[in-house]
Amino acid sequence: MRRLPLVESRSAVYEQWPARPDDFDAISLLRDARGRRYTYLRLSVTDRCDLACVYCMPPSGEDEHAVRRDLLTFEEAARLVSVFASAGIRRVRFTGGEPLVRKDIVRLVELVHRRTEVEELVMTTNATRLSELARPLRDAGLFGVNVSIDTLDAERFRELTRGGDLGRVLAGIHAALDVGLEVKLNTVPLRGRNDGELQRLVDWAWSLDATPRFIELMPLGEGAKLPASMRMTADDVVDALGAQVCRDTPTGVEGHGPARYLAARDGSGRRVGFITPISDEFCDTCNRVRVTARGDIRACLASRRAISLRNIMRAGGTDLDLAWAMVWSLSGKDRGHHFLEPDEHEHERVGMSLIGG
Repeated sequence: MRRLPLVESRSAVYEQWPARPDDFDAISLLRDARGRRYTYLRLSVTDRCDLACVYCMPPSGEDEHAVRRDLLTFEEAARLVSVFASAGIRRVRFTGGEPLVRKDIVRLVELVHRRTEVEELVMTTNATRLSELARPLRDAGLFGVNVSIDTLDAERFRELTRGGDLGRVLAGIHAALDVGLEVKLNTVPLRGRNDGELQRLVDWAWSLDATPRFIELMPLGEGAKLPASMRMTADDVVDALGAQVCRDTPTGVEGHGPARYLAARDGSGRRVGFITPISDEFCDTCNRVRVTARGDIRACLASRRAISLRNIMRAGGTDLDLAWAMVWSLSGKDRGHHFLEPDEHEHERVGMSLIGG
């Protein structure tokens, strides 16, 4: 796949792209060449994290972090979300790295909530700082959080996160529930590491009225270095859960990302989610677009194709320039991802935390 250059000046907008429309009527909705409509933005706010999970971050952290001037400012981020909303984005997820390590993150949530027309603001977090920030985030306009938690064993948690404190995460989860945030719990099942406690994780999540979800190990960044034999499919997890869930065909929730859900067998209405990018890809129904902490728009997590929306703004580009860049970035999106194909640019692979998984 051809790697597109980043736009460095406003004049480059017109040198590199086809002629853009003269008004927003031609860009009323974000669609790609295959007719997929994009309504869900994943906006990374930092590439830094205070944990180093074995499938995500190198033991000593990423080799290169964005310096502060390279990150989107809060004003720039809010402007982008506003333009995305004008083009059909209805749901925004703040990601990272770990979004709660970004200074004044509550102000960003409040700014986006106040200045844009998106219907729902949510966040993916490791919850290490959530106990003190849950209420300010809720007051700022955040609707819910997805918390990454792969084990309920404190020692195993330290091993998988390379030093993390499970107690802080649990406190953050309870704080989020106490202030009325919707809580989903994300677990990466790893054969030989945490596969023996999947039932316990589900029972615990249900006891909190939270939704447990299992995400397949992805061959991206540190995850690509782990043995493929550690990856567990949704079928593997369902087998491990046994009588806890019904063995029906999982169903998704329109507009809410790739998770598909199975109902609890006890008829309680509770459910378990599965995200299966490898064994049962969901590319045909993809509705997500990503913007990195540096302001690069990426149509797919597995793609190196990137256009710098940050540079367009800093070069004086208009909102229409930004909207056209968004449309153009999606125009060449492939039918599916290429996670498992041989990659001649292997040395260029970008880690999950740098993209905003």
